[in-house]
Amino acid sequence: MRGNFSGRPAPCPFRAGCPLLAPGGFDTTAVPAENGRVLPEAIFLPDGDRFLPTEGAASPWGPGLLHGGPPAGLLARAIERAADPELHPVRLTIDLFRPVPRQPLTCRVAHLRTGKRIAVIEAALIADGVEVARATGLLLRPSSIRLSPDVMPPPPRIEHHVGVPALPLVEALRIGAREDPGVPMLPGFHSTVEARRVSGGAGTGKGTAWIRIPVPFVAGEETSPLVRVAATADFGNGLGHIRPSETAGFINADITLYLHRLPAGEWICLETAASAQEHGLGLVESIIHDPEGPVGRVDQAIMVNQRHSG
Repeated sequence: MRGNFSGRPAPCPFRAGCPLLAPGGFDTTAVPAENGRVLPEAIFLPDGDRFLPTEGAASPWGPGLLHGGPPAGLLARAIERAADPELHPVRLTIDLFRPVPRQPLTCRVAHLRTGKRIAVIEAALIADGVEVARATGLLLRPSSIRLSPDVMPPPPRIEHHVGVPALPLVEALRIGAREDPGVPMLPGFHSTVEARRVSGGAGTGKGTAWIRIPVPFVAGEETSPLVRVAATADFGNGLGHIRPSETAGFINADITLYLHRLPAGEWICLETAASAQEHGLGLVESIIHDPEGPVGRVDQAIMVNQRHSG
């Protein structure tokens, strides 16, 4: 194992124990959005080698918890910073061992294999000394080759988002709902991220939407394409959500992301379909697109779960 990464972010005035970072308490730093919404400054605030979650990282599943997307993005960031920049991330597998608390988080990185053409890097996410999630990244060295168009990814086939209203993702997910959900939803990553839904309906297990993180993932940093796609890939379960009752839904225990290239631009599209069995387990499958066409896919194992009200 080795420590975090070189180039640690600058300290932040927030510290562990601050009431604004207590479960259910939110930071006050915010920025206005184009549509008049007030957004957090970033998803995470840097504090030396720690990352302090803002309201923009929170989960709808319970107070004091994080949505699965922000931990996935942090782990992707750790692997990317530890990797040879000449290698391309082709697979990222994220295991969400337990609910991630809204507490200061650190990342621990280990190189499992280092080679000229292939590397495997592992990153662990730590909260209060406990490992809460882990990611394994497989990276390969690209090389030029001529291919027949028959084996190349197809051209863009998903309706583009231009002209589609941008909504908080939680509102876009409710498009097509036959009734009000009845139970208020806690704010968080799902209400910070913007979405332009182009197909599918709430609770049907299918949906397609363009998604954008409208604030920096880590304050003071430019969000990389890998971090962006890792954090938004978790929304496949939201777009393909299966709703068996007013208070029950499905949560995912993992995220497995495959990429044959990195996405271009801020907007990433998920084309999602989900299925489940009556024993409460299932699978969400999403094809990932950017404006130039498909870039990869993400799979998520899901299980039924009761949602807490706000």
